[in-house]
Amino acid sequence: MEIIYALIPLALAAAFQPPQLIALLVLLKGRRGVVNGLAYITGMVIFRLLLGLGFWFLASRLDDSVESAGGRFSIFVSSVLMVLGLLLLVNALRRIFSVPDEDQSDGAWLENLEDVSPRRAGLVGMAFLALDPKDWIMDLAAVNLIADADLGGSASLLAYLIYLLMAKTLLLMPIILMLISPEWATGFLGKLNGWMKEHVRGIEILMAIVFGLMFLGIGLSGLGLM
Repeated sequence: MEIIYALIPLALAAAFQPPQLIALLVLLKGRRGVVNGLAYITGMVIFRLLLGLGFWFLASRLDDSVESAGGRFSIFVSSVLMVLGLLLLVNALRRIFSVPDEDQSDGAWLENLEDVSPRRAGLVGMAFLALDPKDWIMDLAAVNLIADADLGGSASLLAYLIYLLMAKTLLLMPIILMLISPEWATGFLGKLNGWMKEHVRGIEILMAIVFGLMFLGIGLSGLGLM
């Protein structure tokens, strides 16, 4: 259970990403809403599974190389997390002092997702993760934590799958609501989508500050500086 508790901060950071949730809410507004939403999340899960396997192979190879040179791969990961934390804090400051209209124009393309096919919805999910370096770093850190725990093959895979489930919980909740009560969920999620689009700038700044400080703390702790 200790490894699951250690993965929770990374999973929370992976889950609380407003653009990903807004994209899902737009997909759910279409006539194939639930199907497209599931395809969108499936695309993300497939990408993260492939990325996790790639990182596991990379970590196992690099760990041997780094340790043979007298170092530890976890030190590299902690350094990366520290840098990610600093970048998130810098980005938060940049967003605070940037022009709001320029800041919000980047998300205009999301409105075109309402009538896409399930296949394209899955590709959009993959693209969100493929084009965001911080998602790669979070998955790398998760793989490193699991590898350091020395759980064994099946237990390590289970731990990573639990991490994936936690990371996708926020996206699964709207789909569950749509399946339980479609009419109520349509109205509620429509209001949530409007509220998030109106306040996305402030939400992203807050998330960048919170997770920037968290990653900075984890990185410094891993380096023995805290």
